[in-house]
Amino acid sequence: MSLVRDRVVMSACVLSLLTGYSGLVGCSSGPRAVRGTDEPGLDYEAMSTGLDKRDLQRMLNENMQVMRNSAVVQRWMQEGRPPVAVLPLQNETSEHIDSALNALISDIETQLINWGAVRVISMQNQQQMMEEIRRQYSDGFDQSKIAHWGKQIGSRYFITGKVYTTDERVEDQRRVQYYLFLQVLNVETGEILFQNKTNTTKAMIRD
Repeated sequence: MSLVRDRVVMSACVLSLLTGYSGLVGCSSGPRAVRGTDEPGLDYEAMSTGLDKRDLQRMLNENMQVMRNSAVVQRWMQEGRPPVAVLPLQNETSEHIDSALNALISDIETQLINWGAVRVISMQNQQQMMEEIRRQYSDGFDQSKIAHWGKQIGSRYFITGKVYTTDERVEDQRRVQYYLFLQVLNVETGEILFQNKTNTTKAMIRD
């Protein structure tokens, strides 16, 4: 009888532990991994005041739409699809967004190709040139280098740009305004043929 009683007590303890564990798991409020396809709107929620994919994509698309309707695209169509290259975009913020800006280069190239107004010369495989251009950015952009780069890669026009920011704080509240600036440059003359700026604002506020 003692053995049976011990087994009953042990079974009850195990059941209690399992029930308690199940309750803890069910009530857990810790983070969990999710997919965007499982959580509608996951990409729409701001998680911080930093730039995310949605911010950059919206600013880029607004700039490109203005460019598409500009005189420079009409000029390209009259010139019979001249060669155009997209330079690396300058990051003048404190955000670690260099990889995101590199992805934007491909997005710009894709839109240019789909417009059919130019021939796009990709610089992705010209790493030495890309690093030289980035060094120029850090030392202060030298416009005299444009013709040199254009001759090296065979481009008649460059698209370039930068992201910069203004940051304001009041107690525990913060507002950050980001700007994406795009330009089209004539390689031979350095003349600016198009420029436009778009912006987005992120904030941490008290309800």
